[in-house]
Amino acid sequence: MAAAQHRALALRATGDLSAARHLLAEAVETAPPPYGADHPEVLHTAHLLARLHREGDDPLAARRVLEEAFAAGERRWEHSDPVLLALAFELAEVAEELGNRHEARRNYTRVATAGPAALGEDHPAVRAARDYLGLPASASSQHQAAPPTPTPRPAPVAGGRARCPVGAVRPDAVAGDPGRDAPLRE
Repeated sequence: MAAAQHRALALRATGDLSAARHLLAEAVETAPPPYGADHPEVLHTAHLLARLHREGDDPLAARRVLEEAFAAGERRWEHSDPVLLALAFELAEVAEELGNRHEARRNYTRVATAGPAALGEDHPAVRAARDYLGLPASASSQHQAAPPTPTPRPAPVAGGRARCPVGAVRPDAVAGDPGRDAPLRE
């Protein structure tokens, strides 16, 4: 699959977008074992094919490829899988391009919901999805807070319960929390 992707990118670089799309479509449709429609390499290849369809001004073909790839992938992978998030994001962009705001919103919501844990709060796809949905940006991108000072882990005591040192910062505290520096009590 990687060889087909590289050849298609080389064809695209020479200006033969049609041959690149044909090569990738054939690779996706005739993937040999152990590759199945839900294999990550097949999903990556389908994603690249969809991007080339968009580049060739064929968003309907891109939507078809993305929907088929997403349907195959979600049978095996969670919606929080980075490959499915990439497909969902691309599908959201294509849907918006085609004027299907409901489908765009649904896929941007997938990215905004599962993306921060899988890709990171500041990933461009997560930020774009949040922006599209009108959601606030992540706390880390709104203000750069200093990371909390690490505290030593409490030592276990007899009876199996850990004792927290007096004056330790609460483990669930975040920077800017007024109660952050309050001592822990037993």
